[in-house]
Amino acid sequence: MSRRSGLSSIFACASTLLLAGSIAAQEIPNFPIPTPEMREQTRKGHIKYVPEAVHLAGPQDNYDVQHYLIDLEFIPVSKSVTGSVTITAQSLVAGLQHVILDFYTNPQITISSIKRGTTVLSYSRPTHQIDVTLDQAFGPGQTFEIKITYSGVPVSVDDSISWQKINGGFPGTAVSTLSEPVGARTWWPCKDRPDDKATVEEWWTVPSTWTATGNGKLVGTTVLANNRTQYRWQMTDPLTTYLVSIAATAYATVNQTYTTLTGGTMPITHYVYVGDESKAQTSFSELPNMIAFFAHTWGEYPFVEDKYGMSAFIWGGGMEHSTNTSYGYQLITGTHTYDYIVAHELAHQWWGDAVSPATWADVWLNEGFATYGEARWAENLGGGVGYRNYMQSLYSSSFGTVYNPSNLFGSTVYDKGAWCLHMLRGILGDVSFDLAMRDWYTQNDNRSATTAQFQATMEARYGASLDFFFQRYVYASGYPSYQYGVATANLGNGTYRSTVRILQTQASQVLFTMPVRVTLLTGAGNVTQTVWNNQLDQDFTLDTTAPVTGIQMDQDNWILKLSKTQITLADQDLDGVPDRNDNCSSTANATQADFDLDLAGDACDPDDDNDGLADVADCAPFDAASGTPGSVDVVTVATGGHLSWDAAARAETYDVQRGTVTELRAGGYGACLIAGLATTVYDDGDVPADGEASFYLVRGHDAGCGGAGSLGTDSTGAPRPPACP
Repeated sequence: MSRRSGLSSIFACASTLLLAGSIAAQEIPNFPIPTPEMREQTRKGHIKYVPEAVHLAGPQDNYDVQHYLIDLEFIPVSKSVTGSVTITAQSLVAGLQHVILDFYTNPQITISSIKRGTTVLSYSRPTHQIDVTLDQAFGPGQTFEIKITYSGVPVSVDDSISWQKINGGFPGTAVSTLSEPVGARTWWPCKDRPDDKATVEEWWTVPSTWTATGNGKLVGTTVLANNRTQYRWQMTDPLTTYLVSIAATAYATVNQTYTTLTGGTMPITHYVYVGDESKAQTSFSELPNMIAFFAHTWGEYPFVEDKYGMSAFIWGGGMEHSTNTSYGYQLITGTHTYDYIVAHELAHQWWGDAVSPATWADVWLNEGFATYGEARWAENLGGGVGYRNYMQSLYSSSFGTVYNPSNLFGSTVYDKGAWCLHMLRGILGDVSFDLAMRDWYTQNDNRSATTAQFQATMEARYGASLDFFFQRYVYASGYPSYQYGVATANLGNGTYRSTVRILQTQASQVLFTMPVRVTLLTGAGNVTQTVWNNQLDQDFTLDTTAPVTGIQMDQDNWILKLSKTQITLADQDLDGVPDRNDNCSSTANATQADFDLDLAGDACDPDDDNDGLADVADCAPFDAASGTPGSVDVVTVATGGHLSWDAAARAETYDVQRGTVTELRAGGYGACLIAGLATTVYDDGDVPADGEASFYLVRGHDAGCGGAGSLGTDSTGAPRPPACP
């Protein structure tokens, strides 16, 4: 549904106390961090999601509700309601003739009639629903209006409606509602699901000694017979059914003003129990500043055309009814102890009210986001330290799955949900994350949205898939456990090379891929770098210009984890290179020099240039092309005295000598035929006469330091003497 233009507001009859719109910076109070027990007591954990009360999705997908007019009288003496709900809806299909509404099965409620105009419509009552048969079929885009008139005593399911003002007090002293998630159907018929928003008019009739508050602007009051007054409220924007609210009793008002981003003003009206005005003045003093901060962070307050305020009610927590949060009277203490609830419920106006969950499986988009709003307010007051301390206070080692949780209002949804946003901020960076949150708000304002859509919004700013995060932290449970360590080698050129090791040791062995901030401590200042941890056992190489004296991993706790433990990396030769990374772990070699790239470091490699010559016998141990040439073991002699041989290693030229067997027997090795031959072939034009056996010897020459090679050895092992110079 789109926005509707609002009507001008008029005043309510109640005593008034004016609060200043803001306070000086030095007067900003501390923001006490609540204990887990405090949080549990003030959250909606007592509300249980009843599966059998969930809408039947198919039949209700056939139409879209566009507007509700809820005209009800609340009768405290009998704890009953009487009146009507008029629903304007649009058909989404051809031939629509059945409308399924949610309405709790309750023998104490009587439906007097259901009509379209003056035509009485037939209906049946499936469990917790009304199946209305229209008097004609409606096609796509056609609108129709039905009016349900009823009366009786509503059943309160998880505090969906209460008739007490204070705990232990007399019934009939107030009326208030808390309809999340599916409690609206207990007191008014509707399409009770969060993905169908509609504009709402609320006509609340109560005893004239009471003030009845509702959503949006107060557009009129009428004094009725028998000491009754009707209060007419109307929202400019559409809202979902669980956010429709009444809170009525004998109230006093406390007023504040918010200055909008464009310089205008918006009223803030609180309805508190008479006598609590002074305490409310202190307890709510930060609210205008909170609205301004959230508006600057996320975008203008969603319902700036109407108002904001809080109405005291019996339950000891808060409920984010659009424009009119219901706030436990017990929390108005004249202190700032419960500022975190004030911030939480205010944040809901963006997250839950303006942008609502498409399904209850997506409820973390409400509660996790509002809890994160608490941390952002702590950051506004206390900077980075305040923010980090607040996030750490939300930590638990027993979180479950955020999406489609087993408990809609457990700490997993609130606190792990906030941690998910915190981690996304760490992944995207401050600027991109805040822009993505503003995108989420502006793209889905007045709509209902899903977790998958939220992921897509984050990815648009991140520039890549975030499956690695959402699949592990949002759609699944579990935590990583980390071990980490560092060893640093002095390369001798002003560079210190650190090997950083990160191990994930969680029992599940499920990999959590995350960017991890690693801080190397040095005397010249700390160096923080982000590494991409996508293996259970992974090493990273980081350089600094000063010796590393220590390491910190995820110092600011951007990652939700079970534990992190620093370990010492084994380094047998103490050269700063861990043994498993060291190409010569038994001999210090900080630079890890490996001339021939054979993974055996120079400190351990007996043949550094891999030329077949041991370093101790190699005049050029780092030059494979230089050194004593290899031997020529085979010389092939063809017809006509054509000689050939295989090239010898490191030989640029060759000497060829020839002798006879007779000479050989006498201990001679012939004469030099040619020296300095640049090829591996030679034609002997003076072949000895037939009958005279001869032999050839060839040796190579290295033009560098290697000199002449060997002609081999004789039978005694002595080197054969060369005939060529």
